[in-house]
Amino acid sequence: MSGTDVAERPSVVARGAGGRRERRWPFVLVPALLALAGGLGVGLAPAVAGPVLVGVLALAVMLTRLEVALSLVVAASLFEDYLALVDPRIMKLLALLAFASWLVRRATGRLHGGPRTKALAAAGLLGVALLASAALNGTPDGGEVLLRWVGFLVLLLVLVDTMRAGRLAPRTLARVYVAASAVAAAAGIVSYTIGLDRRVGGPIGDPNDFAFFLLAALPLSLAVRRRGWRPSGWDLATVLITVALLGTFSRGALIGLAVVLLVAVLARQITLQQLTGLAGVLLVLAALVAAMFPDLVAESLRQKDAVADENITERLQLWQAAGEMALDAPLLGQGPGSFGAEHARWLEQLPVSATSDLDVAHQTYLEVAAEVGFIGLTAFLALLVAGLRGAWRAWRRDEDGLASAVFSALVGTIVAAVFLSEQFFLPLWLLVALGAVLLVDEPSPPAPED
Repeated sequence: MSGTDVAERPSVVARGAGGRRERRWPFVLVPALLALAGGLGVGLAPAVAGPVLVGVLALAVMLTRLEVALSLVVAASLFEDYLALVDPRIMKLLALLAFASWLVRRATGRLHGGPRTKALAAAGLLGVALLASAALNGTPDGGEVLLRWVGFLVLLLVLVDTMRAGRLAPRTLARVYVAASAVAAAAGIVSYTIGLDRRVGGPIGDPNDFAFFLLAALPLSLAVRRRGWRPSGWDLATVLITVALLGTFSRGALIGLAVVLLVAVLARQITLQQLTGLAGVLLVLAALVAAMFPDLVAESLRQKDAVADENITERLQLWQAAGEMALDAPLLGQGPGSFGAEHARWLEQLPVSATSDLDVAHQTYLEVAAEVGFIGLTAFLALLVAGLRGAWRAWRRDEDGLASAVFSALVGTIVAAVFLSEQFFLPLWLLVALGAVLLVDEPSPPAPED
């Protein structure tokens, strides 16, 4: 190195430092002006300025902290019906803020340098099929349903991109989901025990849909706890989630639960001894609930039994209609939203009662095939397989408890989706995102914060 190089180095550093000082002045002046305006507002109109300032601060945090925005979306999904009582647009607003936060981060470039995942490739194919089907069919209300599909596809992209960049660890996101599920389960149990509901539903009005959320959370609750026999808050979360899941009396979710437990034992996530202990605890809790609320439990079982045969008949008719819709337009289906709007044309007679929601097929895969055809169904299944593959290979490679939990949860929810229409709820998309990310060896270092 020459003497000239050494002599010039301080001046280069000085110019760089000076340049940084010049570029940083807006980051000092703008907050100062905002603080001054906020102080004047609080002094002149405290009743209005206070809530406005809180809202502005919350908005700023969500826009600048992508991991916070995504965590709020995931947690809030467990309380969608409660939030709708305040304002039906809250969930959409949270999702839009998370997307805006992601766009802010992406404005500076890619969040990571790794290759695209197979899950996102399948999501792209599904998006193309949805757009083609919508353009071809023009179903009434199809635009609204198409936007719901696009919303979940974008959420999948943002989740995968953020976790792969190291800004939100998969285990942290799993803990957020489990904690929110435990609180929602507690709320549902309270609503049930005081007689507000005849099945545990609570924050998600339909007990079948609520059960689907809890089914995904149960294996994750076992994975996020620390190793060892020492009790923790996550053990309480597991008990609450399981009790609430059983209290939904959802047959599809209970079948999924049996599959989850089988896979968890085979994957060595839990031992037979632990499974026996958990079953014993649940039996004791069930006996306590039955002893404390005998009339409530008896009424719940009676109502469920009274509509069981009727529900089976209705669902078989709806499945038949969905299958015929798919066969009549096998490539791209009848269009997004077509099942709810037009399935009566494929029914010889309407279901005998309205105990089921007649806007859905109560079968995820038949409904997807009816609306987006077998091309869309193939892409949707490829999406699920990509999540399964990622979780399976990560578990085989690292023997990671979270990977085995994601795998068992995804298998269980895929099975439960045979009896429920769940393509527009978070669990499947969250589990696919986790499975896709867990296969990555190491996340890229996060870009420095501005």
